Amino acid sequence: MTATRVPARARVLLIVGEPISERLAGPAIRAWEIARALTARHHHVTIASSRSVSREGEGFRVVEFRADNAEALVDECDVVVFQGGFYNSVPWLAVRPQVQVMDLYDPFHLEFLGRQHGFDRDQETRVVSELTKELNAQLARADLVLCANDRQRDLWIGQLAALGRVRPQNGTDDGTIDDLVRIAPFGVTGQPFEPTPGALRGKVEGIGADDFVLVWGGGIYDWFDPMTLIRAVDVARHEVPELRLFFMAKVHPNAMLDGHAVPDQAVALARELGILGTHVVFNEEWVPYDERAGYLAEADIGVTTHPAGLETRFSFRTRNLDYLWAGLPIITSAGDVFADLVERRGNGLTVPVGDVDALAAAIVRAARDTPAREAWAAASRELAAEMTWDRVLAPFLEFLDAPVRSEVPIWNMVEDPPPLPARTRRDDLVTFARLLREGGPRLVTERIRDRVRRDALRVVGRR
Repeated sequence: MTATRVPARARVLLIVGEPISERLAGPAIRAWEIARALTARHHHVTIASSRSVSREGEGFRVVEFRADNAEALVDECDVVVFQGGFYNSVPWLAVRPQVQVMDLYDPFHLEFLGRQHGFDRDQETRVVSELTKELNAQLARADLVLCANDRQRDLWIGQLAALGRVRPQNGTDDGTIDDLVRIAPFGVTGQPFEPTPGALRGKVEGIGADDFVLVWGGGIYDWFDPMTLIRAVDVARHEVPELRLFFMAKVHPNAMLDGHAVPDQAVALARELGILGTHVVFNEEWVPYDERAGYLAEADIGVTTHPAGLETRFSFRTRNLDYLWAGLPIITSAGDVFADLVERRGNGLTVPVGDVDALAAAIVRAARDTPAREAWAAASRELAAEMTWDRVLAPFLEFLDAPVRSEVPIWNMVEDPPPLPARTRRDDLVTFARLLREGGPRLVTERIRDRVRRDALRVVGRR
């Protein structure tokens, strides 16, 4: 493929499937922070939401991505970046000549495995088929793939290999796949942590000035495990009566994502245990992005718990970045890359998946061991400085200094495999000469026997 270069100051279109409003969810936050980072490097940036827009950009444009303007928005840009399943609804995008970046920091097909939809088997099969087809289309076309960690990188390279895009270039392994799949995880905002006081303690019913507060910093989704956490709080409160667990958000700001079963289950469990509104408090509304610092500043520990499974293994818990920004210690279930990071950097505690007693013990220790808690907080602040958006996006920003179409040919071995050239007599002669050179007549004889056996097996299979 002939490399197509674009101007040093690229015109970048970020397409997202979330509302762009005061209440930003993870994918919208990522688009917003990427836009900030690109604008700081003087690129011309547009965020286009396929949902709704009610927030002005910060030196970049924010618009809706609609049927009447979608093609114009794509045609006027040099680079398209998108998350989620857009080729299914916008199939013409795949054949546009722009440099296309697939932001696959969130393996959405694995999230589906954790959803408690109540679908029957045919519906599940249909959705998995659609998601897989979407990912194959994106990875077959991608000029750059962004992911959040080494585990995800291995996942996407494996899928690229199945599509035929991992193979020698000019007879050598020249690192082309290394350039095609780059790690650029969620980051810590570069905005100073300057909270407005009075957001949580004494403001939210059930949480007082002297309480010990655990904060759950994002949505409650089916692939999380708030149930173990609520049960652990019920155990730990007998040793820490002032213990409070605050879920910062219960209802997702994108109405399209209704249908998660776990939020209602969590509320029902807290009610059943008799701790709803006393030791466990749910915030019904999604906290506006620019107001989250006030809640985080009045918490003592950031928590996230999840079950075991593929979603957990390949996840990157984005809420943890806000915990780092606020200098909060973290208590988390083991099994994901962030748990590994907590263990390695010493900014909190990890506990076995689903272990109520171990989680309760970790909570009690965090509440009662002030020196340890202060050391964990210091480690979180140190880690936050290393994971700012401008740092974690460096591989992507480097690519945008001279963005080009990928040199890895666009094949899709699943849906549209390229024709294989027929083997010629010359191929046989070249192979014969190589075998003779490497192993002499004996190796040539062995390989001829192998071919005769394979040909005989093919004949048997046709009978």
